[in-house]
Amino acid sequence: MKKTLLCTALVVAAQASATPNLQGYYQSKELVNYTVNKIQQNKAEYFMLDYALQLPAQAQAQLASYNSALGHFQANNSGVNEDEFKRIVQKVNPEGLSDQYVCRVDVSGVKLAYVARKGEDCSSNYDNKPMAMSKKGTKVTFFRRWDFDPTQPHFDIQSYDNNVTANTETLTLDYVLKFEGRWIGSSVRVIKGQTTLNSGSTQATYDVASYNYSGPRSGIITGGESLLYSDIPYFITDNTEDTATDHSANHVAKTVFNTFGLMDGNYRGRNVNTNSPVYWVNRDYVSQYTLENGDKAYFVSDPQNFVIETSMTGPSDSWVWVDETVWDPEKDTDQASSGDWVSHAFNNTHNLTGESPTFCMIEDIAKDRPVTGYFTEDGKGEWLPSMHNCKAVDPGYIPKIYTHFTNGNGEKVAVSSLRQSAKDIMYVRTQHPQGEKELLTLDDVKAMKSSSRYKQIKADLSQRLGWAKPYDILK
Repeated sequence: MKKTLLCTALVVAAQASATPNLQGYYQSKELVNYTVNKIQQNKAEYFMLDYALQLPAQAQAQLASYNSALGHFQANNSGVNEDEFKRIVQKVNPEGLSDQYVCRVDVSGVKLAYVARKGEDCSSNYDNKPMAMSKKGTKVTFFRRWDFDPTQPHFDIQSYDNNVTANTETLTLDYVLKFEGRWIGSSVRVIKGQTTLNSGSTQATYDVASYNYSGPRSGIITGGESLLYSDIPYFITDNTEDTATDHSANHVAKTVFNTFGLMDGNYRGRNVNTNSPVYWVNRDYVSQYTLENGDKAYFVSDPQNFVIETSMTGPSDSWVWVDETVWDPEKDTDQASSGDWVSHAFNNTHNLTGESPTFCMIEDIAKDRPVTGYFTEDGKGEWLPSMHNCKAVDPGYIPKIYTHFTNGNGEKVAVSSLRQSAKDIMYVRTQHPQGEKELLTLDDVKAMKSSSRYKQIKADLSQRLGWAKPYDILK
């Protein structure tokens, strides 16, 4: 395996998610880190099978020595600390620290390896194997089957393709399961490339896309699909005026991030109130902000939304998350002062879910005050105060003090660890106008849906959920 991505110690979690609850640009940013870390984790977790791929194909399972596998790994990943490596393997795959029997077969030009039993006959019929790995050309694929119960297998698949000729690294992650006779799940693709700027320097570029499919509505379970992508690959530099000489990528601050979704479930909005499926579209405009210490940071200046029934007729909802706006009859926006921009930026930055902090709670965090929310006695109703008067609470609401919040990975995040970030977001929130872009229109949505980039990315990623069997991807 190439070692391009293994530039630091393997400090990654055993179980993580690609944070599908994040929106637009924030999800794109998270997916870059997530995919890199996931491939790094796999290089440790699958190192026995990586070694086995170097062995000749045989008809029966053969013994793979741990010491031989470790030597092969270190030769291809120099600079990795052995103690740290063992700690990671112990966490994600303890069996990897001992000798194992493996099967090594060739299937239509593809090298395939999987963990086997002593004396087992080897073949390409690895349907029920929990772990397998394959190599075809420059692409390496990691495959895992999770059986949560005998009738509910889940498949976790990642591929890493290092194309030296094209100077690109393509990482794909798929998580699928069968539900009511059809495959549902998610597919993520990150293409890391390189571009030359007009200044003469080179810069890494990212083309990030994520497709999620949950099928049609089933009882109370909402169905649908969504596709996240940017209008063009992007790069990040401190100078937002930097341009790519071949125009193949834009600065992140000049890139628009789109999420085109179909929600098959009940929707209740300002103008749209329906039990029929709706298109729910997000469009993010990103701006560069300067932190108090002078560092540059990027947040979505205009997080826009548009909802309409899939017939694309009738009323629609179109709005943008902002801290406050004055009613504008032409834009049909109302006075709002709940601090929506701050809460949207903060909660997405930290992937906070469930009881996510409001503007006033984020202000509490920044100023090192007790972080206080207000709820009805039954806990079902929450008071959302004005950002201009956080302590003005109607009677009947009971204060609740928070010491932590929960992120999309189910991890508890201590309030104290969020203090600097809260101060940063409070500091930068007035640097750029909010809601200055034109709101999404039906014509914008139609143009997005008919664009060649949307069609191509959707076709590429949605087909990954169309296998007869998920393990066919190994071939």
